[in-house]
Parts: sequence; C-alpha cells; structure tokens
Amino acid sequence: MNRLESLLRTSTARNAVWLDDGETIAYIRLGEGGPRVWEMNLTTGKQRQRSFGDDRIWSIKGHPQTGSILFCMDKGGNEHEQVYLLEKDSQEPRDLTGTPEARNFLGGLSPDGKTVSYASNVRVPQTFDIWTCDVATGEKKMVLQNDDHYNWPAGDALSPNGQYLLYNKLLGTSNNALWMLDLTTGKAVRVPADEKISAEVNPTWRHDSAGFFLVTDRDSEYPYVAHYDIAAGKMERYLAFPWEVEHIALSADDRYLAVTVNEDSFLRMHIYDLCNNNEEVNCPQPPKGVISNYSTMSWSPKGHKLLFTVSSGKRPENIWLLDLDKDSLYPLTYSDLNGLSADSLCEPQLMRYHSFDGLEVPFWLYVPHGVEPKNLPVVVEIHGGPEGQELSSYNAFIQYLVGEGIAVAAPNVRGSTGYGKTYTHLDDVEKRLDSVKDIGSLVEYLVKEGIADKDRMAVTGMSYGGFMTLSCATRLPDLWCCAIDTVGMYNLETFLENTAEYRRAHRETEYGSLAHHRHILREVSPIAKIDDIQAPLMVIQGRNDPRVPAEEAEQVVGTLRQRGHVVEYICYEDEGHGISKVKNQLDCYPRMAAFLKKYMHID
Repeated sequence: MNRLESLLRTSTARNAVWLDDGETIAYIRLGEGGPRVWEMNLTTGKQRQRSFGDDRIWSIKGHPQTGSILFCMDKGGNEHEQVYLLEKDSQEPRDLTGTPEARNFLGGLSPDGKTVSYASNVRVPQTFDIWTCDVATGEKKMVLQNDDHYNWPAGDALSPNGQYLLYNKLLGTSNNALWMLDLTTGKAVRVPADEKISAEVNPTWRHDSAGFFLVTDRDSEYPYVAHYDIAAGKMERYLAFPWEVEHIALSADDRYLAVTVNEDSFLRMHIYDLCNNNEEVNCPQPPKGVISNYSTMSWSPKGHKLLFTVSSGKRPENIWLLDLDKDSLYPLTYSDLNGLSADSLCEPQLMRYHSFDGLEVPFWLYVPHGVEPKNLPVVVEIHGGPEGQELSSYNAFIQYLVGEGIAVAAPNVRGSTGYGKTYTHLDDVEKRLDSVKDIGSLVEYLVKEGIADKDRMAVTGMSYGGFMTLSCATRLPDLWCCAIDTVGMYNLETFLENTAEYRRAHRETEYGSLAHHRHILREVSPIAKIDDIQAPLMVIQGRNDPRVPAEEAEQVVGTLRQRGHVVEYICYEDEGHGISKVKNQLDCYPRMAAFLKKYMHID
C-alpha cells in the first residue's frame, strides 16, 4: 500500500451518540468504502457495522429510549439527503422521507419513538417546511409551512418532552435567527422575539424542557453562551470568552455544561459545574488540537460521560470519552495508519503576517518532515466558505502533498470565521477582492522570509477556495507557477443564477444580489480578468454539485481552451460538491500532485 492509500484508507470516527443509558453508542466511521454507521458496546468493546455503501452520511442521532439510530444520507453527492431509521434489531435502514427530489434535515425522534420531525423542501425547492412522519405507518404531515428559504433543525433540536422543535431561519450571513415551533399547536415564534440581526445556534435543552442553553453573537463581537427561559421569554448571557464559542452540550441532569472555544484556531474544551457557581471543572484534558469540529458532543443519559472527537495534523479524528465521575479520559476509537508512522505526518505551525493594509492574518505552515523551511516549493491552500476557517485538523490531502516534498501554507484571510464578527465581514460584497490581496501579501511574506522559492509557488482551494484560486490566478498572475481549482465559482453572476434555489438568497447576502449588484458580481469574478491568467490551470468538478454547478467549471475550461491556454479538466460523474469517495480521491490526488510537481520542477 503506497503512502496515499495509507492516508486515505486510514479510518476516522465522529458524531458519536448514545443508544442506551451508558453501554452502547453509535457513530459515523469513515475509511475504505466510505462513511458508514457503526455501533459499539463500551463494556465489551464489541463493534458492528450498521449501514453499507459509499454515499455521504450527513448527520446521526441516537434514541436511548428505543435504541434506534436516525441518520441522513444522500446519493452521488447530490445533497438530497433522506432520513433513515435503523431500529435496534433491524438489518437494513428504512428510508422514512422517500423524497429523492428533495433535501431533508433531521430534527429528532419523539420520546416514545413514534414520530420523526424534519425539515424538507419537497413542497417547493426554494424553501424548507417542517414535517413529521409516523414511524409505523409512514404517514407524513406538514406541521409548519415557511415562505423563506433556509429553515433547518438546530443542534439539539427536539425538546426532551417532544413538544418543541428549535430551528434556524437563515436569512443571511449574520442573521441565523432561532425559532421555536410548538409541535402540539403548530405555532412558531422567534427566540428572542425581535428582529435583531444576530445568530442563535447550537442549542442544548434542559431536561425539564423549560429552557435551553445556546450560542449567540447577539450584541457581541464574539459568540458566547446564553440561556433562554421559555416561560419568561427571556435570553440572558451566561458565559463569555475573548474568543468564539463553537459548541455546547448539557449533561442529562443539568449539572455540567461542556463548551468548546475557538482559541486562536485551536478548539479547546471547558467543563463548567452549574451546581457549583459555574466553576470550571479541573478534569483530564484531551490532546491539543480540534475538539468536535462539525461533530457532536454527547452526554450519557445517566451519569456524566461525555463523547467528543479529537483531531490534529498528526492525529486523525477519533472519538474520546470523558467520565467525570471516574475522573478518566480515553479514546474509544483508533486510526490504523496502515504502516505509516505518526512521526512521518506533519503538525502545522501557526504563523502570522501583515497584509497590504496592516491587518494581521494568521496562517498554518506545513513543512516536509526533516526539511528546513528554506526556499521551498509552496502551495497556498485556501479554505472554503468564505465563512469558514482553516484549523489544525487531520487533512489527508495536505499530508500527502507534504510527503511529496511540497510545503503548504493555509491562511485564514479576512472573511474567515474564528476571529470575531468584524473580521468575518471584511470581505463582504464590494470588499471581496481585499481577501485576494491578503494572498498576495502572504506570498510576499513567504518569499521575504526565505521560506518559499518565488518561482515555485502554486495556489489551490475548494468551493470558495476554488473561487479564490481562480481570482489569485487571474488577478495576481505573476506569482504562480500553476493553480488547481476544485468546484470553484468562475462567474458569481451565473453561479447565483444556477445554484440550488434555496441557497441563492443566502449567498446573495455575502456576494451581492442579482437584483442590485450584477456589476459588482461581474467585476469581482475571475471571468473579469481571465485574459490575464498566466499559470497552467487544473480544474476539478463533481457532476452532481448542487452548490457550484458544473457549468462554472466548464465556462473557465472552455474559455481557456479556446485561447490555447494550458488547462486540465477532471469531472467525476458520481461526485457532488468536492471529491469525497476514496476511489475517486485515489485517482484525483496523484493527478493533482503530478500537475504541481511538473510545474514546480520537483523530480
């Protein structure tokens, strides 16, 4: 098995949930064959696979009262997730939604296990209504009709008594408002009941269903922990930090609150004893890195056992268990590196530089093992979003490039999350190209410091990172020996016209609207400067991508081929937004590396 196969076939595990009072968990395992649902008995250590296939699994919930598992899965990357039920003794999951033309977001299973709640755009593709499904009969009922686009269940959505469903109404980049639906009356209200522009996300319920904790950036530069009391109709600040709070989880008896905080691109966990003046608990600490990013933290229904994930550059994501009652901490799952040594992997170094206007911009630097950071071939890898963040988590592609002798610089340019509300909005609409200037300043810094060889600089990125890649290649043409765009936008005007209908209004708040900003959309898009491109370009696309349709890739490829520019195009018919299947990664990544090495003059 070669190095790439070892990296890609290394199993990882995430999103662990409880299936009973403390003996059995379910989780999503990724590795050879794709993401699948697995189950583990914590007493015996015995594991069993509960789902099969290589399609993407988006979310999972456990139901301790019945031992059932709920999860969402799409087909071929089309993001039309369906809700599946795996009952305790069943061999095959049952498709509860049965709407392959629609996207469905999982809410939860009622306490008696009889009713599933979810959001779906089956009625019209532009918006998500709230539905319920009778597990026994399959009868579906629309509980709440919505007239706007994004309405999806939020975090710990369903109250313990099954009466309330919390969902986010995503009206724009900064307006991720929280709403509460009474499933018994069909009445929905915003919590708090006002029209303030803010985000209220990731709620976790009290066991009596009288209120919940949540994360909000209301009247604050940084998201913090708040508490909402239903009877009083009031939200109060509870815990705040000089960094962004990411996720929270409340123990079943309401005693302990787990909080992950984004501390300078490291996600760290804190535990607070709510019965002891909210004092932070002195307990075993997980390894430094990323705690439960895009994953759940889950307390046991009885006792105080907390499931979460840990990852870092050298550490693939795996599930850990913190038992406060026993003062113990240990991993439940492990990654076999398939013959690779962890020492051969790279932990990135967090560094900073000043951009064109003096703004301090952080970035991660990955350097090949045993090599001095001097005069290196460097790939600038730009994250998606743009409301995203590059973290020090395990990334098989980056580790593969580093193993091929290529250093990687992964910046968090303006517009990234993790550094406060102001930083996140520094690239909105007409300020879009300032983030491209940040990349120019990064290259200048790397060359000036002697880290990078100015003649062997490349740029790559996926999704919005692909847009940034094309923007860098066209607006900073002298800096690059080559560029690789994966599912990136070439023309923001046609992107907004062709993206999935429910996404359009949300994306317009970030990029500008078709009704009012077409001139800006054209001016800031790579298409406006395509004649200036000099670097050879590779374009990678998934045919089923609902976010950035293949037309974006085909526009830039067609234009460059007409003028005789060097461009390579790879399109996978069974992929969506990104290349997620191992068999396709095994084909794609070596072709990407060969392209880079050819123009970086690496033997």
